[in-house]
Amino acid sequence: MTQLSVSVEHCSALASWLGVADVALVREDLLPNGGGKKRRGLEKFTQGLRDINDIHLLSYAGSHTAFSLSQMLPEKKIHLYGIHYGGGAYENAMTKILDGQANIIQSVGSTFQMTREFKKEKRQRRSHHHFMKIGGRLGMDPITRAAVGIVLTELDGDHHHFVAVASGDLLNSIVEQTQNVTGILTQPSAIRLFKLLTLQKARGLRRKSLGHRMRLMREIRDLTGYLWDPIFMGAVFSYLKQKDRLPQKLCIWVTCPSDVSWLE
Repeated sequence: MTQLSVSVEHCSALASWLGVADVALVREDLLPNGGGKKRRGLEKFTQGLRDINDIHLLSYAGSHTAFSLSQMLPEKKIHLYGIHYGGGAYENAMTKILDGQANIIQSVGSTFQMTREFKKEKRQRRSHHHFMKIGGRLGMDPITRAAVGIVLTELDGDHHHFVAVASGDLLNSIVEQTQNVTGILTQPSAIRLFKLLTLQKARGLRRKSLGHRMRLMREIRDLTGYLWDPIFMGAVFSYLKQKDRLPQKLCIWVTCPSDVSWLE
């Protein structure tokens, strides 16, 4: 079902830090083309783009999806209408990385500005242009489902899964196969409330400040050597760290891109 490997690591340092017996990490950041939360779903998505020259995406500035697409489809132009979301050093680092990709045309502005520009281009462009769903949502796909199944087979049923939620596609793929999962919301407050009401197993309506999450990611980097993003992984770990009681066996899905150095 999938040609992409599934990497599961156990991290005793994080287990001690969180006060639990085991922490298993699903290293989606190690997938090819930069990895990240939508990399598996993009495998199927890109197969239907043979006659497309330009792909248009309305998402956050420095979008993971745009980054992976630019690596997977170097012959196509990726137009990113990037919404500034106040992601500090991480947003700046990802935006700079995308600006350096020859086949990415990135605009950055407010939600209103970028939505208007995206819709304008959608009205004007026809053949050889493809406009993705808002946020690059791909829906549940068989490749991701297969990966979830592999993880569930490798780990025992006592592991509770934690995953950062943007579109909710990955969370839904896990919920389809086990109820032993919690999705941690990462979006702006209004979207978090909507997702909380519409997604099964979603939590984290209240979240720590960006500064707090950045400090937490720095602490984890010093502890383990792993530098993950403060937007998605920062939300997951800040949620876990503030819980009084956690399951003794955790499975954390690492869904940020790989090798992004954003700490100054």
